[in-house]
Amino acid sequence: MSSSDVGKTLDNELLPPSIELRQAVRVVCDRDPRFLRIEAEAGPLTVRAWAAGFPSLVRIIMGQQLSSRAAWAIFQRLKAELELTPQAIAAAPALTLKQAGLSRAKIATCQRLATAILSDQLNLSALPALSDAEAIAHLTQIKGIGVWTAEVYLLFCLQRLSSFPASDLAIQLSYQRLHSLASRPTRKELLIATLPLKPCRGAVAHLLWHYYRQTQLSKTKPTAPRA
Repeated sequence: MSSSDVGKTLDNELLPPSIELRQAVRVVCDRDPRFLRIEAEAGPLTVRAWAAGFPSLVRIIMGQQLSSRAAWAIFQRLKAELELTPQAIAAAPALTLKQAGLSRAKIATCQRLATAILSDQLNLSALPALSDAEAIAHLTQIKGIGVWTAEVYLLFCLQRLSSFPASDLAIQLSYQRLHSLASRPTRKELLIATLPLKPCRGAVAHLLWHYYRQTQLSKTKPTAPRA
């Protein structure tokens, strides 16, 4: 599959915002009108929303330190190789996972995750009843699952609009662009700057990702030749 085909597939996954997310977007834009620019420039908001569970968490792990396209390609190869269940991942030979494109670190993380679920050390179905902090702590007990992975899972899979993956590079770059900052904000700086937008910072994340996708798309569009 070509890069453009992968891009189209990823675009086709995007969904319109839920009623709750649209309400949160209004709160964000009321508190910081600069966010109104995003849909004015990038078009109506679309978002990623995935089913809760093991396959989606594996997909998010694939996305650690990788572009969405690269992560999607590895995830598709992995699905073609085996069933995405804890039992299958735990039993899979490392070579099989490596051939799908997983790094040694991600193989170890996915197999630790699978083993933890099978042993009841980790219970994904219990997460909805936990607070954000409790859910993040439950997920990050697994080596290789950091705060970013946990926060993205809460946002994409549990629709926690209070979850804000502030260490995400695309979010930081889009915030820098939107606010005309001289440098990309750090996680700490971004968390401080967006404090007035709590508890709707998940909407901030969705808006900034949307803005980033538009930025990347505009970079790939061919420019007209100069006269």
